[in-house]
Amino acid sequence: MIQLAETDDPTPSAPGRPGGAILFVTDRRFWRRSIGSEQRIASLVAHLALSGRRVVVAYVGRIARREREGLKEFTTSLPGLIVLGRGGSTRALARSALGSLRSRLRLGLSNNRPPEAPPIAGRSSPQRRTFVTEMIREHRPAVVIVEFLRLTYTVFPRNDDASSVPRYLIDTHDVLHQRADRYRAEGAGVTHEIEASEEARALATYDAILAIQAKEAELIRGLLPERPVIVVPHGLQIPKLPALAAPPNRPTRIGFLGGRDEANLRALDWFVEEVWPEIRSEFENRVELRIAGQVCRVWDRLVEGATRVGVVDSIDAFWPSVDLAINPVRMGSGLKIKNVEALAYGRALLTTTIGAEGLEQASPNGLRVADSAADLISILSDWLADPASAAATGLRGRLHAECHFSSATAFAALDACLAETSDTRSEEPSEVDLP
Repeated sequence: MIQLAETDDPTPSAPGRPGGAILFVTDRRFWRRSIGSEQRIASLVAHLALSGRRVVVAYVGRIARREREGLKEFTTSLPGLIVLGRGGSTRALARSALGSLRSRLRLGLSNNRPPEAPPIAGRSSPQRRTFVTEMIREHRPAVVIVEFLRLTYTVFPRNDDASSVPRYLIDTHDVLHQRADRYRAEGAGVTHEIEASEEARALATYDAILAIQAKEAELIRGLLPERPVIVVPHGLQIPKLPALAAPPNRPTRIGFLGGRDEANLRALDWFVEEVWPEIRSEFENRVELRIAGQVCRVWDRLVEGATRVGVVDSIDAFWPSVDLAINPVRMGSGLKIKNVEALAYGRALLTTTIGAEGLEQASPNGLRVADSAADLISILSDWLADPASAAATGLRGRLHAECHFSSATAFAALDACLAETSDTRSEEPSEVDLP
């Protein structure tokens, strides 16, 4: 049965029945699927729910009324999925404060025992932690999957009075210290300053670590050789293959889809300044640039031959509407979800070395990689002059996506991990030597 509940009442209740549930902890409005991280979480939640598992999502934010219709639409086809969000009334907030005090009493803090320092610096919320603690107490999951390392404070330190201890997994999305280093190298602002040792301390609080691509898995294993690290790339339902070439009655469309973060803003600025003028000069009105996603809310430059599509309701509408895909990103980490999507839709993809991380096996036949303006201009010019060549690249990229990024394949290692722990409860993570 599908349920949509909203609660901020942390009043202790009788522990729920153990049932091998999987509890997600997230602050992303994943049901919107408007940026890569939301797509990632939505795909993972949907895959596990459709596989017959009982899935509970503890959304630590507040579900606004305007969001509820979209959330209900997301859950309609997912049996057994429960999404719980915190309430927003004054009475609920008062109950939350009372519940936070009760949690502190249960943890022994009333006896002047100092609280354990958080493993990762940054903002924390006692209300969010209390909410997650009560969700674990009520639903007694076999596994808790935390989305993003910055939410570690919601599950650590562990609640000593738990009647059963689930296995805790972290879905990393990125290696944060690597991401910070790359942003600094480009002179960009760093949203979360973190050193490798601090990141290792936070990761060490989990029983297993999910890495979104193989190179990052190796990097994490170097930090924590005693922790299991599982490669779990992005998975999606492979869509119907749209036409691979532009119809003769319109220009060839080059598509860029992105969120509002600085990496996308800088990538677009660089492309329209260094690459696009040369492409327009050679092909004139036979080519156009179409920009979509939340980036359109903050990137408002007027560029000849470029159209800001805006935020799209579905990638199913955007990728089939363009003929070529670009992602000239020059900083960041993780796996670029939009690149996986472009491959799945058979779009010939041109990206950078950083953009191709996690997709190396698809290059050069199923996607092209270029870091200089001259190389991007050369590849795009070849594709525009020879659409059959671009279509062939797109088709090979599609085959790569079918082999590596279908939900069944991409999430297979996680499925195996969950199968091993479906009826067990892990102990606290053992001590490890940190760098």
